[in-house]
Amino acid sequence: MKLAMGTREVFDAESLLEEYLGPRKRGLRYAYPYYDGLVTNGDPDLLCTGDLLAPCLLGVGVDVDRLHTLTALMPLLQRALDKLPPGIELIEADDVTLDLVAALYDPLDDPDVSDRDVKGSLIAKVLHRKRPALVPLFDSKVRIFYQHENCVPAAPKDGRSWRQYMELLVRAMQYDLRENAEEFQRLAQLVPTAGPAVSSLRMLDVVVWMSSAV
Repeated sequence: MKLAMGTREVFDAESLLEEYLGPRKRGLRYAYPYYDGLVTNGDPDLLCTGDLLAPCLLGVGVDVDRLHTLTALMPLLQRALDKLPPGIELIEADDVTLDLVAALYDPLDDPDVSDRDVKGSLIAKVLHRKRPALVPLFDSKVRIFYQHENCVPAAPKDGRSWRQYMELLVRAMQYDLRENAEEFQRLAQLVPTAGPAVSSLRMLDVVVWMSSAV
């Protein structure tokens, strides 16, 4: 499949996804099914402090300082999350919804937020589980994969806000999902029936991350 708006080609998406979703063995580093199936409260739409620790399952350390910052940001993140329409997937989202996803990162651009030990990738790992078909995961590997003059410019810098960066990234990911819709439908058959569900957006993240990790 061709990803990053046609600028990169992945030939082994099926094997990459099978490896990530396959049976767990001690010592393996992949987060499925534990990150995707983690239950933190009775309301899947409501953030709680347990959600702030979920990124640890993806290899991101959440120490006391980061937990302090995330806890302070939680009301802002919840208000932004509440604005997202329910039941919408990224592949079908309109421009208004895409901009609302990007607006989740507004707290990182707020000059009143003095504590900067929390980055966009950490916010994504907290929020993705609340809207797994709409809010994408990303980290440095995903950022580099999509970084191309014909796709998404470099991460926020030179005056570009986090919201502006995410507006570009979510549209590039939506393009990939639409152009490869049939392939992702086929890949969905690889998701273990006994495990938690995996959205096409999560599968896209896995394929991109795994292809960048090899």
